[in-house]
Amino acid sequence: MSSDFGFWKRGLGDPEDIFDRLAEGDTSDLLSSSDVRRFRDGLLARWADLEDVLEPSEFDLADSPDDALKYVLLTLSVRQLDYLPEVLSMAKDNGLVGFSGVAGEPI
Repeated sequence: MSSDFGFWKRGLGDPEDIFDRLAEGDTSDLLSSSDVRRFRDGLLARWADLEDVLEPSEFDLADSPDDALKYVLLTLSVRQLDYLPEVLSMAKDNGLVGFSGVAGEPI
């Protein structure tokens, strides 16, 4: 069992629609921001085990390096849900918004 969360700085449209499009690999509604990259780097520095559950993956970034500035998707295992309060705090500190696939509501 896992829980999906998406984060971005600015996007055009409804957060749920943006989240659904991200799941399909569509980043066309998102604007780039270094805050997203800072958030991503902070997550990986704090929890190395997130590398396997974080998108875009390093493999994906080889084809679309700008996506590192657009979004972060996390698929957290039950064990990793303990990270969530700090993840949300880090997102807020970086001025990011997002969507919880589990709760079905904006973050």
